[in-house]
Amino acid sequence: MIDPWTRARAAAVAVLLCVPLVEGCSGDADRPSRAATDDTTVRAVDPGAVPGVTAVTRVEQGAARRVYAAYPRVPDAEPLTDRLAAVVEEQIRPFTAHTADAEPLPGGGLPELNVQWSLTAASRQIVGVRLVTWQFLGTSGGESRRTLWYDGVTRTAHPSADLIAGRVGLTALARHVRDRLGSRANPAQVRPEPQTFPSLGFNDEGDLVVEFSDYTVAPGSAGRVAVALGREVTEPLLSAFGRRARDAALAPPVGRPPPTRELAAARPPPARVDCASAKCVALTFDDGPGPRTRDVLAALEARRARATFFVVGDNAAADPGLVRAAAEAGHEFGNQTQSHRDLTRLPTMQINSDVQRTQDVLRRAIGRCVTLMRPPYGATSSTVAGVAKSLGLVQVLWSLDPGDLRERGAGRIADRVVERARPGAVVVLHENHRPTAEAVPAILKRLAAKGYTFVTVSELMAGHTVQPGGQFSGM
Repeated sequence: MIDPWTRARAAAVAVLLCVPLVEGCSGDADRPSRAATDDTTVRAVDPGAVPGVTAVTRVEQGAARRVYAAYPRVPDAEPLTDRLAAVVEEQIRPFTAHTADAEPLPGGGLPELNVQWSLTAASRQIVGVRLVTWQFLGTSGGESRRTLWYDGVTRTAHPSADLIAGRVGLTALARHVRDRLGSRANPAQVRPEPQTFPSLGFNDEGDLVVEFSDYTVAPGSAGRVAVALGREVTEPLLSAFGRRARDAALAPPVGRPPPTRELAAARPPPARVDCASAKCVALTFDDGPGPRTRDVLAALEARRARATFFVVGDNAAADPGLVRAAAEAGHEFGNQTQSHRDLTRLPTMQINSDVQRTQDVLRRAIGRCVTLMRPPYGATSSTVAGVAKSLGLVQVLWSLDPGDLRERGAGRIADRVVERARPGAVVVLHENHRPTAEAVPAILKRLAAKGYTFVTVSELMAGHTVQPGGQFSGM
C-alpha cells in the first residue's frame, strides 16, 4: 500500500531549542545544524515518500476565531481518514462553541486553534498518525497530543492504548511511567486507563515514547511531558498489534504505489507580462497543496494563466511532485510557514524555524529559494518582518479578499472577485475550499473577458522596490 522512508522529527519542545536546518535559503548557510538527542523524539516518516498522501485542511478565518486544522489522507486507508476527520471535528466543535459569544481577548487578537499532523509509521499493514493541537484563548496556550494507529489487515483505526496488552499491560505501563516522571508530574494523574495514554509512538531505537497533553499530568509550565521506555521494559507490555506497530515504525521502505491522478503535461509557460502596460491581476492561493490543487491548476492551464501559491510546509512536503510540476508550468510559490500558526504570538526563534523549514521544503521541491512569504491570517509584526528580512523574504498580503471561506456557493465567490477586481490587485483565495476551487474557471473566464491578464506576484511587483521584510499588497 505504501512505500515510505523514515527520518527523525524533533519533538515540539525541541523546535524552540534547535538551530533549524538551513540549505542555502538564507544568510546562515554555513551555520551547522544541531542534531536532536532527546530520546522522546517520536520517529516520523517523510510524507513525500509515501505515494498518494495528500493533506486535508479545515480553515476558518473570521471575526470570532481562527482555525487551521490538517490531517493526512492516506491511500487505501479510508477508515483512518474518516477517524482522523472525526477527531479533528472533536477538537473544532467545542472550540467553536466556546468562542461563539466570547469577549474580546485581552490585548486584542482572536482565539486560535491549530492542528498539525505527522506520520509515525507507514507500511503495507500499519499506519500511524500523530496530531498535535494548539489552542489559544487569551491568557495562555496549550498543546494536546494524540496518535492514532491503523491496521490495514482489519481496516480499523485504533487509539494508542491498543498498543498495550490490556489492563495488565496498562497497569505496568502506568507504574513505569510514574517512576520515570518522578517529581515532574503528579503521579496520581498517571492512571492505568486507556484515556491516560492518548499518544504512544516509537523513537529511532524502537523504544516506546509516552507523551501527554499539557495540563493533564503536570502543570502547563512543564511544557511537553514525555518519557521513553526501552524495549526490555516494554516488550512484555505491548500487544500483538503494538509489536506490529513498532516494527512498522522502524521498517525500511516497502509498499506499492497506489494509482494517482497526475497533472496533464503542461504546455510551455506563457511569456512574462509587463504590468506597466497590461491590465494585470495576481490570483494567489493559500493553505495548499491539497486534494483540490490539481483542479485549480487544470483550470489555470486551460486559460494559460499563472498564479502564486502560498503553501503550508507540512502540506507541500506531502506532495513535492505536484509543487515541482506546477513550478515548471510557470506558477510561483511562496512560504506560508510550516504549521500555519499566528506568527505574532510566537517567539523569534520559533518564527524563524517555522518559516525556514518551509523554505527548505520548497527548495528541495523546486530547486531554488522562494522570495515571497505570506504570514498566516495576514498577521504580522515588527518581529515577523525582522525574520522575513533575515531570510530575504517579502511579505505579501492582498488588496482583494472575497471572503471565500465563508461562502458555500462558487457563484458568489466568482461574483465578488470579478466585481471588486482592479488593475494591480492581489486576490487572496483558498484552494482547499471546494466552492473556491469550483469558482476558479468562472473567475478566469469573466476577468479575461474584461481584458485582465493573470500574472504572478513577482510579475506584479516588477518595477516596484520592496525590500526583504517589507510588505506588498498590490499596485
